[in-house]
Amino acid sequence: MMKAALVAFSSLCYFVGLLAENGKPRAICPNPTIEAVEGATVTLQCYLNPPHSVVDYALDWTRDDLNKGVYSYRGKQENPNDWMDQYKGRSTLHLEDLSRGILTLQISSVQLADSGPYKCFISRLLTSCVVNVTVVHQSKKNTTRPPPDEPDKADGKNGKLVAIITSTVVVVLVFIVVGVLVRRGTIQKLMTRFRGRREQNAELTNGCELNPLRTSSANNNPDAENNMQVV
Repeated sequence: MMKAALVAFSSLCYFVGLLAENGKPRAICPNPTIEAVEGATVTLQCYLNPPHSVVDYALDWTRDDLNKGVYSYRGKQENPNDWMDQYKGRSTLHLEDLSRGILTLQISSVQLADSGPYKCFISRLLTSCVVNVTVVHQSKKNTTRPPPDEPDKADGKNGKLVAIITSTVVVVLVFIVVGVLVRRGTIQKLMTRFRGRREQNAELTNGCELNPLRTSSANNNPDAENNMQVV
């Protein structure tokens, strides 16, 4: 009985501990990997889940690989004495977000030496998370972009696709129009009219050719004309 009671008590303590641990705020870094161009401003963010005010807590952003301070907050104010020299004057924390459990750190004019892991640490809650920052040189970043005069390959493919679709639509519309005209007999009527006009023009042309011939023959043979008058 004693053993059973001890086992039950141990299990109860274990489950109570789990519940307490699950309800404890923990730090989350929503963007664990950031790439920035040299000279730009980088924003690192860490928040507590569930939300919990940290206005009265000691807060630190550190270089996890160097184990040195980037920004520290003590007694409701900044504590620059614990910062690395290269971050003094460039690190800023959004103090207005601390009541919501959000630690947003901005580092201005980042340098290549600023590349590395940054840890957000809240000592009272024993929770932390890490953001990995990679700073690239300006010239290397520009090489990844297509030259301004060179057309984008995707745009070229899209242009060809649009041209093919347009040509196909035009051909289909032509076939549809021709089919409708054939069904209605419009094309046959037009062909009949065209043939009639051609035959009429041919008859007029033949008549015009015969009259000059008769006139010329009469002028060349005056006796024939006199004979016609005597008779």
